[in-house]
Amino acid sequence: MNSKKKYFILTLLGILTLMLLGNFKESQTGTIQEIKTSAKKTTILLQENDIELIIFNSNINLQKGNIIKFYGKQDTYKNKEQIIIDKIWKTK
Repeated sequence: MNSKKKYFILTLLGILTLMLLGNFKESQTGTIQEIKTSAKKTTILLQENDIELIIFNSNINLQKGNIIKFYGKQDTYKNKEQIIIDKIWKTK
């Protein structure tokens, strides 16, 4: 195999690796202090911090006191920190 093919294959493998690492998200854990629902979104406040968790268009079955795991994108709205949830699930 000539060197051009080797470099091409290594480049493709490198790009694939970077794409996979970019999609990896670390989950966080928290205890629900309060849940507010509206027609378009659900807002969850945690006991551990002041960051709001925002879930759009979701039918979730969570209650105050549930311990949850979640991951999403951190954002700021009206000078308040929030996390737009990609995935959330109850642990207890």
